[in-house]
Amino acid sequence: MRLSTAFRPIALGVWLVMSAAGACVAQGASVSLGVQDHDSSTPVEITSESLELDQESGMAVFTGDVLVKQGEITMTCQRMQVEYSEDPVTGKNEIKVIRMFGGVTFVSKEEAAESQRAVYTLTDDLLVMLDNVLVTQGVTALSADKLTYNLDTGDGRMEGSVKTVLQQN
Repeated sequence: MRLSTAFRPIALGVWLVMSAAGACVAQGASVSLGVQDHDSSTPVEITSESLELDQESGMAVFTGDVLVKQGEITMTCQRMQVEYSEDPVTGKNEIKVIRMFGGVTFVSKEEAAESQRAVYTLTDDLLVMLDNVLVTQGVTALSADKLTYNLDTGDGRMEGSVKTVLQQN
């Protein structure tokens, strides 16, 4: 398993780049999220109350105050399920999907995102945050039911009860 690739979603920290000049409410909104200069080759440290490994099913489950740190990026949740399988070409175990549950947060120096659930699919480079999504950058906040973020293109889309609060100054 390559942990730096597996936990690439913590690198996003979720930065909000908005060009709107005022507050808006919409059913769906496209957003562009960027990644700061984050070194994904730095060590990843994971702490939790417990870890269960099931080699047969290809599952690792971290539970209880899960904390993932890489450089200045921090991710927390109550439960993190890592699904992996053997790559037929390389013969190595590769992480396929990471599912996070319960108070999911991504935090960097100035930006943060939170939700109740998140799913990162490595094959598609997609991070989907679900249920009470809140993205903040400084005093700017954006909330919705769902955030879909493409780590490859840097594009994101928020859907369902989208609300934006943009502070002037």
